[in-house]
Amino acid sequence: MAENVDPQAAGPVSGPVCDSPRFHKRCSDLIKQIGKYHAEAGSPKPFGEEDGSWTVAVCRGGSGDGSVYYKSTILHLYLFGYELPDTLLLISSDRKVTVLTTKKKIEFLKSLQDKRPKDSDLEVSFLQKNKADGNASNFGQCLAGAHGDNLGHVDPKGREEGVFAEGWTSALKSAGKSLSDVTSPISLVMSVKDQSEHETMKKAAVLTNKIFKLSFIPKMESVIDEGRKVSHEAIADHVEEAIQDPSKVKLKVPPDDVESCFTPIIQSGGDYSLKVSAASSSSPLSFDVIIASVGARYQSYCASMTRTYMVDPPPLVTATYDLLVDVQNACMDVMRPGNPLSNVRRTAVQTLKEKGREDLVKLLPKNLGFAMGLDYRDSELLLNDKNPILFRANMVFCLHLGFQNVPLTADDLKGVSPKADVSKLRNFSVAVADTYRIRAIDIDSGDNGPELFTKATKNGTEVVYEINTKEEDESSDSDGGSIDGSDSGSDAPKGSEADADGKRKSSRLAADKDAKADVVESAVQRAQRQMDLLRKKNEQRLREIARKNRGGEEEEEEEEAQELECYGKGEDMPASVLPNQVTCDMAKECVIVPISGTPVPFHISTIKSVVMPDPDRATYLRINFHSGGAAIGKDVPANMAKLIERHSPFATFIKELTFRSLTKANLEHSYRQINELRKRARQREQKEAEESNLVAQEKLRRSKEGKVPRLSDLTMRPALGKGRKTIGTLEAHENGLRFRSNKGDSVDIIYQNIKNALFQPCDNELMVLIHFNLKNPIMVGQKKHANVQFYTEVVEASEQVDTSRRSMYDPDEMDQEQRERQLRKRLNEAFKDFCKKVENTMNKAGSKKEFDIPYRDLGFHGTPNKEMCFIMPTLNCLVNLTESPPFLVDLSMVDHVHFERVNFTSKAFDIVIVNKDFSKQPWRVDMIPNTDKDNLQNWLTDMDIPYTEGPMALNWKQIMAEVVQDDRFYLDTEEDEVTPKPAGWGFLIMDDEEEGDGDEDDDEESDYSQESEESEEMSEEGSDSGFDDESESESDYDGDEDLEEEGMDWDEMEKEAMVSDKKRAREAAEQERKERGNAKK
Repeated sequence: MAENVDPQAAGPVSGPVCDSPRFHKRCSDLIKQIGKYHAEAGSPKPFGEEDGSWTVAVCRGGSGDGSVYYKSTILHLYLFGYELPDTLLLISSDRKVTVLTTKKKIEFLKSLQDKRPKDSDLEVSFLQKNKADGNASNFGQCLAGAHGDNLGHVDPKGREEGVFAEGWTSALKSAGKSLSDVTSPISLVMSVKDQSEHETMKKAAVLTNKIFKLSFIPKMESVIDEGRKVSHEAIADHVEEAIQDPSKVKLKVPPDDVESCFTPIIQSGGDYSLKVSAASSSSPLSFDVIIASVGARYQSYCASMTRTYMVDPPPLVTATYDLLVDVQNACMDVMRPGNPLSNVRRTAVQTLKEKGREDLVKLLPKNLGFAMGLDYRDSELLLNDKNPILFRANMVFCLHLGFQNVPLTADDLKGVSPKADVSKLRNFSVAVADTYRIRAIDIDSGDNGPELFTKATKNGTEVVYEINTKEEDESSDSDGGSIDGSDSGSDAPKGSEADADGKRKSSRLAADKDAKADVVESAVQRAQRQMDLLRKKNEQRLREIARKNRGGEEEEEEEEAQELECYGKGEDMPASVLPNQVTCDMAKECVIVPISGTPVPFHISTIKSVVMPDPDRATYLRINFHSGGAAIGKDVPANMAKLIERHSPFATFIKELTFRSLTKANLEHSYRQINELRKRARQREQKEAEESNLVAQEKLRRSKEGKVPRLSDLTMRPALGKGRKTIGTLEAHENGLRFRSNKGDSVDIIYQNIKNALFQPCDNELMVLIHFNLKNPIMVGQKKHANVQFYTEVVEASEQVDTSRRSMYDPDEMDQEQRERQLRKRLNEAFKDFCKKVENTMNKAGSKKEFDIPYRDLGFHGTPNKEMCFIMPTLNCLVNLTESPPFLVDLSMVDHVHFERVNFTSKAFDIVIVNKDFSKQPWRVDMIPNTDKDNLQNWLTDMDIPYTEGPMALNWKQIMAEVVQDDRFYLDTEEDEVTPKPAGWGFLIMDDEEEGDGDEDDDEESDYSQESEESEEMSEEGSDSGFDDESESESDYDGDEDLEEEGMDWDEMEKEAMVSDKKRAREAAEQERKERGNAKK
């Protein structure tokens, strides 16, 4: 949202902050592009001097409602991050920047001088406004330093208002200066977005999607279902209120960061306009062809979307809409870097001609879209057939297509119910619009098409509503009409009907059979999308493997086994060693044992175990050694395992030694020393293994200027040291975070090492927390960890419950609940504020990260470890951060997801998440309720993650071992390159045809048919079974399902029992006849 800097609030200490590095970079880009524009212009130059010097003056007048999209406002937001009313900005070719404004605003902009980047050569100077002379001296000084009599500017229509702007205009006239428009090069610079701008526009697109899904569509459907008369303006106001208050669409976004790009445009009833300046009329919504356009701004960046919804449409309307979507896809395909903007409309025209619909070319708008960002519609970058400007990577465009006023004849409406509003139309319009980012050309990935930001569905089956059909009208006329032809007194609204119980049933409700068919169709579309994803994933992984092979990455050479040596020579053994005594040398890590009176040393890593059997008259000590000829266990030291493999083919091993002594003191002492030595050696080896692959981290640079962002009284997981909890303070410094415990221990987390940062509020949770998933593990205590978490508990995980009864109106309990709510709110605000400060610090350090927040609405219950917990997705992860240990899956590392135990008998299923690194075992989440399966599969499809499902649990350890060894895993042929095989994870796709041969089912079906024939003979003549119209090929499963839903009354069960008794009697008689026949033989 365009923000004005309040002169009374924008002080140097509190208030907004101007981003100096961003200003210097963007201003340098502007100077470079304007200089290029000036150099390419002919002679005489449109502005500036012939020698190449020039000055651009941007005067921003007073703030007003209509000034949001003024170019001066857009330029202020682009450079300063805020709108500065009554400010004059001069930019010159000699890289001098002058700002004339108030004292308070100069203090706000002072960082442009004080914190100028080392690589910037811009000279920024300030002039303070002087009300005494109406800024005459300041204007004169600005004009004296300007190059040439013709200055560049960005206000060709002269829309700037206010005393300050009028004073500047008068000064220009007095000095004989003229102005020339330089909007074109400035628009070109601002059209190429950086990463932070892309992320902001993505959020604006998410907001737009949510507005459509949770505000406009429910409102439209309720109006259609209830048959109410609601004006287009009223619906537009309802949608705009949701934009102004994002909490209405379940988004926790500060309202100050959000506003509408334009008043929502709702059109129907044959009165359509596809212009950007169209407006919603006061006429009521007509249930025919509805066009809705919504745009939202987030932190001043725009995103917009248009969708068409059709109610009871004739075939021509749906066919025209489907053609429009095809044209949009064709246009989208040419929006690539290097192609001219004019190609978009030319492609649309060519596609229509190829489809044989040249009659629709004249109904296309002249402009099929525009560049957008801080400006909703950049008039310099329009998608028309005359614009020669080329697409550049990271531009963002709104592609807006439509056909306006398509004729609709009586023949086209033949199959439409007379009750449908669409039957009154004589022309209709259809339109779709989306926001796209132009991707950079990537030869390896092969996918260079634009990235879609607004992802609300435009599938034909999802935007069509069937309310009135001609068949229903005919049946109602024959069955329920009155003598005079009027309705039978029903007050049901249009678009609804009464069921047997007298309840209103809308065709848009899920209980309707058409809605069920839509659900099935949606599942089919999801399956088709998954097949495409699986194919694309195979191709992508093949390219990754090819790049890896081209890069010549070699596997790390395995370290050779080191021979064990306790002493270089016999004299090095301790002098205290006795010839008939077992001794431990703790320094050399060896055990010296007597063999035939000679002390022989054995390294501690050769000892497998040491045992002291129960003594009789003597004490025994048995030492077992690692030896060849047997399986090597996991507890064998790595170096010893290599030595066994090296020497086992030809060497002789000592398996065990037993020592006997009449006095037990020495052997007991040796037994304790050997166990202690083995423990030390094992701990040392574990520590070396832990630290072997640690990556050296950058040293933390502590902040020395300003107030350090800090959170106190946090608990850290994992804990430092041996204590149950580690409580301390988390601080954000220049290049990393430092946690200092109350006991003086510290842990540093460098920003560059953070892979995912997550913030989980304490809404519906026991704690509020910040979680960091690291690229490279760090040592915390004695172990390395890749996940570090800091949290504060709102309430104790376990509380003592009083046995006494308490009233629900107990004032103490109500006060306690109120205090808890206030505590939750304070903690959420404190943690959120800390996260924002950390994000700003990380951006300054060059590590652009944002804290992800879990989406609780998409969560599900499952068991990733040992306990059932609630798992939630974020933008980049799938997490449960509350339980210990935390569960976190980085979606960028997911290769495939498989659903196990998917069948009709189980109430839960499991998912297996396969890592791209096949050497690692997959993640598992067990016991997920079946009710979450569709939502989970929809989410995976939206995240472009392929999945498969099957009825059984698989042995993934064995599968992964085979996959690692298969060099042709992602190829669709065997090694002979002829024999076909499933590519990648395609072998996991469940084949319904292989589930059973069905021979036994056929026998059972024949018995059932015989029973059913007999039961029909026993039925009453006047009864209507309801099965007459059913197809003979209908499955038994459907019959069982109907039976379960409807059940049988006592009469039906009695008839079935009679049929069963007769069948048994007939079988007994047949058996008796056979026995008599055998007896006669």
